[in-house]
Amino acid sequence: DSLQKASDDLTSWCRENSMRLNTTKTKEMVIYFGKRFSESAIQPIVIGSSTIDRVNKFKLLGIYFTSDLKWTEHVNYIVTKATKRFFVICQLARIGIDSTAIVTVYCSIVRPILEYASPVWHCGLSQGQSDDLENVQKRCLKMIFPDLSYADALGIAGIERLSERRERAVISLFKEIKHPSHILSNLLPLKPVESHGRPTVRRDDYPYRLPVAKTCRRACSFMSYSVSKRY
Repeated sequence: DSLQKASDDLTSWCRENSMRLNTTKTKEMVIYFGKRFSESAIQPIVIGSSTIDRVNKFKLLGIYFTSDLKWTEHVNYIVTKATKRFFVICQLARIGIDSTAIVTVYCSIVRPILEYASPVWHCGLSQGQSDDLENVQKRCLKMIFPDLSYADALGIAGIERLSERRERAVISLFKEIKHPSHILSNLLPLKPVESHGRPTVRRDDYPYRLPVAKTCRRACSFMSYSVSKRY
C-alpha cells in the first residue's frame, strides 16, 4: 500500500509540474526473501490506467540488478561484452604491434568494461565470479605475451590484477564518503555516543561500528564490507 501511495504522490507531482511518466519504461522489482508472503500476493503498482510490469532483473545506469541481489547477471553481461573486443587485441598481436601499445589498447577498450562502477558490486562477488573477471584479463595478456605466465605478464605490462584494482576503488570511494561534506556521509554507521559527547571507544579510535548482518547479502554490502576491513 505504501508503494502505491508513493507512486500516486509521484504521479500527482509530475502532473503539477507538467511532466509525464513513461509507464512503458517503468518497471517494478520485488526484493523479498521471507516466507510469510508469496510474490503473487503483493499487489502490482498501478500508475494511471497502466499496471507496471514486474521483472526479476533490470539494468540501471549500466549495471544489472536482480531480485536475488546477486551479481551473476551483471558479471555474465560484462564478461560477454568485454570478450567481444578480443578481436582487436588478437589482430594487433597478429600483425606484430608493439606489446606496450597493445596493453594500452587493452586498458582503453577492454578493462574499463570490467571495472565500470566496480565499488557497487565488488563487495558482493563470489570467488568464482571474481575468477571469471580475472580470466578475461588473463586471456588478453596471453594474446599479448603468449610465452609468459600470468604473473610475469602482469609485471612486464605494468598492470595489476583486476581484484586488486577493484579493492583499491572501494577504499578510495569509502574514504571520500567519510568526508563530512560527502552526500552519503550520513549513512556511515557511527559508534554510539556517550552522555559526555565522546564516542564509545574501548580498544581503538575507529569511529564506525560494524552493522548487524543476519545474512551474507547484508554483510557483503558496500558499507558493511568497508567497515569490516576498517578502511
